Amino acid sequence: MGVENVTYSWTRPAGGAVVSIGPILTISQRPRDAHLAVTCTAQNPVSHSSTTVSPNDFCAAYGRAEAGAMELSRILGGSVTFPLGIPAEQVKVAAWTVNTTRIVVTVAAGNPPNVLVSDPSYEGRLSVPAENYSLQITSLRMEDTGTYKAQIITAPGIIDRHFLLRVFKQVPEPTILCDSVTCVPETCNYNLSCTVRDGEEQVTYGWTRPAGGAVVSIGPILTISQGPRDAHLAVTCTAQNPVSHSSTTASAKDLCAAPTSAPASSLSYCHVKGLILLLVLGALSARIIVVHVLPGRDQRRD
Repeated sequence: MGVENVTYSWTRPAGGAVVSIGPILTISQRPRDAHLAVTCTAQNPVSHSSTTVSPNDFCAAYGRAEAGAMELSRILGGSVTFPLGIPAEQVKVAAWTVNTTRIVVTVAAGNPPNVLVSDPSYEGRLSVPAENYSLQITSLRMEDTGTYKAQIITAPGIIDRHFLLRVFKQVPEPTILCDSVTCVPETCNYNLSCTVRDGEEQVTYGWTRPAGGAVVSIGPILTISQGPRDAHLAVTCTAQNPVSHSSTTASAKDLCAAPTSAPASSLSYCHVKGLILLLVLGALSARIIVVHVLPGRDQRRD
C-alpha cells in the first residue's frame, strides 16, 4: 500500500553521491562497474528507510531465458499467448510471475476461470480461456518484456512453465544517406549508409537490387561502383527486427548528386575572392594615379 508524503532518492553507497531523485532510476553500467550497487532511500517528514541492491544481480533474470524457456517476440500494441500445454481438466491453480519477483495473476479452475490480477499494470489486458488456461496479454507495452513463469498445480503435482517475452516497436522507414562519392573516368564509387530513427534495438540491415532482388550487402553500410550505363540502377535498404521490417529505395547517383556540386560551389567562391581582390587593387592603383602621377604632370605643364 502506498504511503502518503513519501519521497525517494538514489545514491551510490561507496561515495554517497546522489544519483537520482524520484522512484525511478535509469543507469548505464559497463562490465567493470558490475559490482557497483545503488541505494534507494524512501522518506517522509518523520522517518526514512533504505535498501541497497546491485543492478547487475537484481536484473540478472530480466530478459534472460531460463533453460527450456519458450522465447516469444511480439510487436508493440499486439498480443501474446503463453501456452501451458496441459490438459485443462488437470489444472487446479496457475500462478504467474514476471522477472521472478512480480506476481502478475493467479488463475483458479472454473468455467469461466477465476482470474485474480495482482499487478495493476496488466489490469484489463489479461484473458484466460477455459479450454486450455493459457495466459493472453493484449495491448503489449515495451515494459512487458521479461521472463514469465507459470507455476501450475495439477492433480499429479506441480508443473512449471517458463517463457521469455520480447516486445519490439514497428521498424520505421529507414533513411539512406550518401556518405561519400569519388569518381574517375567511367566509374563512380559510392559509400551509402542506412539508418532508422531513434536507434531501435536489434535492427539488422540488408541491401538488394530491386530489379532482380539479389542481395548486394549485409549491414548498414554499402559500397558500390557504378559506370555510366548503371547510373539508373537503384538499391533498396531493408531494416528489420524480429517482428517487422521496412524498406527504402534510392538511386546512388541521385542521392549523391549534391556532393558533386561542391567543387563548382568552391570554384565560384574563389572567383568572388579574385574579383574582390582585383577591385581593391584597381582602387589602389586609381588612388596612386590621382595622388602622385596627375599632380606631377600638372607641375611639368606649368
